Amino acid sequence: MKFLKCILLVLALSITFAGGMPAGTLLAQEAGQVPPEPLARSAELFSRAATALEERSISPKTLDQLRSQLVEVRDASAEIIDRGNIRASALEAQLNSLGAPPADGQKEAEEVAARRLELTNALAAANAPVRVAGEINNQAIFYIRQVDRQLRARQFSTLLDRYPSPLAPSTWAAGFQEIGEFIKRFERGVQNELARPSVSKKLHETVPLSLGLAIFGILFLTVLQHPISRALKVYCEKPATGAKALMLAVLYNASFIVLPTIGAVALVSIFPILDIYPNSVRTAVIAVPVMALVMIIANWLGHTIFAPGQDRWRLLELGDREAKLGLRLCQGLGVFMALEVAVEAFELDNAFGTAAISVLSAPPIAMAAVLLWSLASVIRSNKSVESNAEESEQTAEEPEEATVKPQESGFLLFLSLLMKTSAVLAVSVTLVGYVQLARVAILPVIMTVAQLGFGFMLYHLVLVVVKTAIGKREDEPAPVLVAFGLICVLTLIFAPLIAMTWGARGTDIVEVWYLLTNGVQLGDIHLSLDSFIVLVAIFGIGVVVTRWLQNLLKATVLPQTRMDSGAQNAVVTGTGYVGLTLASLIAISTAGLNLSSLAVVAGALSVGIGFGLQTIVSNFVSGVILLIERPIKEGDWIEVSGQSGYVRKISVRSTRIETFDRHDVIIPNSDLIAGTVKNMTLTNKSGRLILPVGVAYGSDLEKVKSILFDAARGHNTIARYPTPQVLFIGLGDSSLNFELRCFLKDIGNVMITKSDLYFTVYNELGKAGIEIPFPQRDLHFKDIDRLAAALERRQAPEVPQPVEDKPS
Repeated sequence: MKFLKCILLVLALSITFAGGMPAGTLLAQEAGQVPPEPLARSAELFSRAATALEERSISPKTLDQLRSQLVEVRDASAEIIDRGNIRASALEAQLNSLGAPPADGQKEAEEVAARRLELTNALAAANAPVRVAGEINNQAIFYIRQVDRQLRARQFSTLLDRYPSPLAPSTWAAGFQEIGEFIKRFERGVQNELARPSVSKKLHETVPLSLGLAIFGILFLTVLQHPISRALKVYCEKPATGAKALMLAVLYNASFIVLPTIGAVALVSIFPILDIYPNSVRTAVIAVPVMALVMIIANWLGHTIFAPGQDRWRLLELGDREAKLGLRLCQGLGVFMALEVAVEAFELDNAFGTAAISVLSAPPIAMAAVLLWSLASVIRSNKSVESNAEESEQTAEEPEEATVKPQESGFLLFLSLLMKTSAVLAVSVTLVGYVQLARVAILPVIMTVAQLGFGFMLYHLVLVVVKTAIGKREDEPAPVLVAFGLICVLTLIFAPLIAMTWGARGTDIVEVWYLLTNGVQLGDIHLSLDSFIVLVAIFGIGVVVTRWLQNLLKATVLPQTRMDSGAQNAVVTGTGYVGLTLASLIAISTAGLNLSSLAVVAGALSVGIGFGLQTIVSNFVSGVILLIERPIKEGDWIEVSGQSGYVRKISVRSTRIETFDRHDVIIPNSDLIAGTVKNMTLTNKSGRLILPVGVAYGSDLEKVKSILFDAARGHNTIARYPTPQVLFIGLGDSSLNFELRCFLKDIGNVMITKSDLYFTVYNELGKAGIEIPFPQRDLHFKDIDRLAAALERRQAPEVPQPVEDKPS
């Protein structure tokens, strides 16, 4: 029973990880010594392993036992290597303290030479058992991998066993014949069980009690459960907030486990009370609680994820009709899983033929395929999205922000495609006769969907608990770090379960854990789970401290200094770069990673960086220069590369400029350093405004000068010093040209000031009767006489001609 085996494997793994890995018993001896007896025992073990692998006739159970012995040898040898390495490292440190050995032809002091020889011999003696243990460790690892490979090959070969096709009528005839014989065996088994004195003497007590439990269980599940659930729903839907609302939601959700369990316990209790276990269904009777548990979990997951009738607690944004359909499909898949457990139990108790197995397996697999396909369509349904769009059109309200629906995510798309592919593949291979392959195609998918649904529920539950604890509303987003950390934890929990669902053995999970904890050696770098955790933790702490220090400088320290905003921004940005660099170096050194072997690689890459990434490096160096030299700073009004606007952000590679049209322009830093940049606000915000004005010939020039000068002095954005000037700059074709030149207190107000001055000047010139001319042009026509004559002829009246009489 694959489902039951999976549960047992999970429990075994939990106990193993909680109690720790068993210590080796073959080679665990005193440090620095490896007696010959363990060596002989390990050699004997390796010989038996080689023989078993060559013969390929050893049962999988025996291979598992052999593998466990090899694991003990590997762990014990690894322990000796660790202890020996510590002692050898200590001796090597003492030897290094004596300095380098003398060169050829030179001598050193006799005491030093004697001590060097003593330490050298001790180091060789300490390394000897380490070398032996290393050889044994490598052999054990090799045989463990070979045993795992052979076990996987055997497991895969069983999937390709071909049974009679259900499409053949002979298969059904032979299968029904075997099923009929099974029914006869079942009847004889029941009669034999009833004939036992321990059973027959208690029938007058057990039968009434069993009937009462059966009636109660059936009535509770079909009649009493629904009113209780509805009453509990009405109670839990009362207006509430905070922790009370969360507790009511959890209470209502738990009712879908508690209420069916009451009825299931009543029905399951019938079997131990009657004490009837026919041999033909003994395993199936024992597995009845597992079947009930599977259906209860499927029902609970359906109510949790789809929650028909409760939009507030529904995890997927679906319509109520789709939610009800999703619940029914989950319940149907639970029934299929219970039937699959029963079929596998029947196969264990009865030597069914291949035809009977095909007949018993084909209908449940076909039913599961239809249910799985329908469920894949439901979780990708867009009915709720369409209904929400219609409601928004009716209310004429636009959403505040774009949101991604859960069913629009790429993960659910992949999951739905996997479910549909599994359904089609299971039906196809079943019709051909590969029943075991069909089971592997559909059972792991169903169990994976259930596990992901359970993890999805835990994710939302923890987020709701966190938001309730920190006082956030349900519609507010949870903290990013909490969500990310929760995803990582759930991945670590459910990854081994999903792996075992897809055929991984418990030893495979333990082997992965061994590799994670002990690490792997890549040259001079030793990578392990603990070093990775230390690396991430130290770097994360460094990032947090750096961000805290940046915020402290930006909000508290720097505003109290006389530094301008650009200098403050440069200090904050430089602090961030230095902090991240120090965090990286400290994290690498604390994790114990030796990166000296990467120096050669880094040197080779630097050549490629110099040629292939020279533009990026140039921009980076330019960014550093901008932060140090500060020819521009945030808030400056600059013109560069034909773009004009305010500097909003100076980054490592580029600088972001916001134009007056509110467009963001990204300028590479190298253009700001190597190119020509016009900074209107580098040293101060003042700037000059030139206002050209033209008046008609014959105007009073002194009056014009007075009007322009008074307009400048009357505007509050124009500086009093330097004083405004009115210049008569030339005689134009149709106007006398003047310029009003003045300095603004803030050059950012240049357009507003220019507009205000034009309004004032135009009004004052109009009041003074001074005309603002417009261009006048003379038109010259060629052959004007001919044109005049043509016009006269056209305008002259036509003279009527006399009509002559003609003879009739």
